Amino acid sequence: MDHKQFQEWLSGIDGLSRAQRQQAQAVLLGEAEPSASLAAIEARVAEDRECPHCGTPGAVSRGTARGLRRYQCKACNKTFNATTGTPLHGLHKKDRWLAFGGCLTDGLTVRASAKRCNFAVSTAFRWRHRFLGTKDQAPQKLKGIVEADETYVLESRKGDRKLDREARRRGGKAKKRGLSDEQVPILVAVDRGGTTACSVLPSVTAESIYSVLEPRIDDDILLVTDGNNVYPTCAKSLGVRHEALNQSAGERVRGVAHIQTANNRHSGLKDFLRRYRGVSSKYLGNYLRWFERCELLKSSARSCLATAIGASCIRFTN
Repeated sequence: MDHKQFQEWLSGIDGLSRAQRQQAQAVLLGEAEPSASLAAIEARVAEDRECPHCGTPGAVSRGTARGLRRYQCKACNKTFNATTGTPLHGLHKKDRWLAFGGCLTDGLTVRASAKRCNFAVSTAFRWRHRFLGTKDQAPQKLKGIVEADETYVLESRKGDRKLDREARRRGGKAKKRGLSDEQVPILVAVDRGGTTACSVLPSVTAESIYSVLEPRIDDDILLVTDGNNVYPTCAKSLGVRHEALNQSAGERVRGVAHIQTANNRHSGLKDFLRRYRGVSSKYLGNYLRWFERCELLKSSARSCLATAIGASCIRFTN
């Protein structure tokens, strides 16, 4: 953090409540790992103590249960804690959640994560996908010039015990040349500020690309793509300007239009996936979120944990 950013951070301290100041002080003084982990989890419950079941604020404290404070709603009388309604609800060993967030930040393998946190390899694998299974509630918007391009990775059924084909050795190669149903398409969109959106596509169609880009783009962008014929239709549906580069004719740059940043992201993503020696296609979406959060945004262990349990309460539907 540079001096200007630090001063901006300091200027926000005056607006903190007493409870928030105590949490910040505990982090700065360096709590012991178990205490820091529990404190990070408890921070999910805001001061208004809004019930995740009915949305009514003002729940009252009802002691503790399973190591966390328990609250009871005055409207519906249901109880809840900081993990109620989150993907991590029911997960044990809460004192190690923050440490495991650090494993994700450091990009550790399953075995290395298990060794650091002192639990079984199967637990590390299960925790990885529980932590990464949460989508960002308010992802950053892509602004200005947005490059979009698809890349492909070999379809993998790693861990599947009922294959309808011969198992590949060490990843293997596709039987068919070029693009086929053996390849999984991934859309990568990135703006010139570095904000990135990655998503697995069911197929490369205007409709599937639209569903990925529509919630992630700002109102007034310039979409730059290659010459794939699905993009003009998608850009028209999005209501944005579009420039297509004829790369088959050798056109790489036209003024400010190019897709070199997106291609750089493709290279970085494949390098990231290669570390884990074969990623099953059914978990590919989780690894894309991992790439975005920890490889590109350099999220901290605390940020990884906060994202996994959600920044706000998840309400149940009856």
